[in-house]
Amino acid sequence: METKYYLGIDIGKRNHAIALTDKDGKLLMKTGNFAATSEGWQKFVSHLEKLIDHTEYPSVLAGMEATGHYWLTYYLKLKELGMQVSVLNPLEVKAFRNEGIRGNKTDAIDAEKLAKLLRFGEFKETYVPEGDLIALRQLTRLRGDFEVMLTGMKQKILAVLDQTFPEYRTVFKKVWSATSLAILTQAHTPEAITLLSTRELVAIARKASRGRIKEGEIAKLQTMAKETIGVKVGGDMFSLALDILLSQIEHLQGKIDLLEKKIADLSKNLEPYLVSIPGIGPITNAITLAEIGNFNRFIGLDGAEKLVAFAGIDPKLKTSGQFVGKTKMSKRGSPYLRCAIRQSAFVAVFTAKDPMFSKIYEKQINRGKHFEVALSHVERKMLHVIYSLLKNKTEYVPKI
Repeated sequence: METKYYLGIDIGKRNHAIALTDKDGKLLMKTGNFAATSEGWQKFVSHLEKLIDHTEYPSVLAGMEATGHYWLTYYLKLKELGMQVSVLNPLEVKAFRNEGIRGNKTDAIDAEKLAKLLRFGEFKETYVPEGDLIALRQLTRLRGDFEVMLTGMKQKILAVLDQTFPEYRTVFKKVWSATSLAILTQAHTPEAITLLSTRELVAIARKASRGRIKEGEIAKLQTMAKETIGVKVGGDMFSLALDILLSQIEHLQGKIDLLEKKIADLSKNLEPYLVSIPGIGPITNAITLAEIGNFNRFIGLDGAEKLVAFAGIDPKLKTSGQFVGKTKMSKRGSPYLRCAIRQSAFVAVFTAKDPMFSKIYEKQINRGKHFEVALSHVERKMLHVIYSLLKNKTEYVPKI
């Protein structure tokens, strides 16, 4: 149906400003009084019905900026009404808002400018996944956020150990192993470790390690606990800190495990091609496909580079006059996809030792490039491989 109306929505945390214009640019509705609640929604619909008949909703093009997570509710509700809905690129919206000399800015003015931008038709949309991909993206992103929180908790624990028992990691190089965590849970400080008998500590360690721990390692741990140069004052405070942090780690890990089970359920019908790439497992596959969404939007002559840019791994160069700055990653794309690809590239090179990806990494290192720069070349290549596999619906075969 021909577009007759343009609905610009300036999304806010508590209230939304909305402007409606016709195809000639005449302003039909301008307000910022619609609360982000069911009552506010009903008020908006009631107001809208006084201006246009509901049978004309398919001729309405609505647009909003992808502001945090607040836009999703109105996006789905407007789609239910049968409207055409576009989520606009924030950078493009910012540039359009700044037009004009006076630079006046209010929510109502921003809504009008969004409606104007829609009417001009020169805008880029932010992709919004549909159906199960919305749920999958929500879960994979939540899992990613929890992983970041978990890493923060672990860093805090290492900081406590470095102060109270710096020798601990000479016995347990893998602090997060089941055995190490079992001992730390039972004895938070060196003093607590020395108070337990060797038999008690061995029993704790063997239960956690399924019998793989050696008694000599436990004896070494006790000796170091007695001789540690760690901080002795404030033992109760450090013990409390470790107790809280360890319980938080256990809680977060449990939630991550729960999320991964749900992600696995939602991923059963996903295309399996990417798991053939060394470094990409079922969870990384789910994250990658959830972030990419509809792959068809990338297909084209420069499709692989579009995917690289979407991950924010494309180069960004700043120049002015004769000044030429350093080329860096743009980091403007999906941070979740970028993180997943970085982890996959790391595993492909250092764990799986894939011949093609390892060769790319070594080539850059031999050129004197920094570790991160060398790995970024692997990330770019991996995204090109991902593009090829999804486009051709085939599995990965390394090229040496």
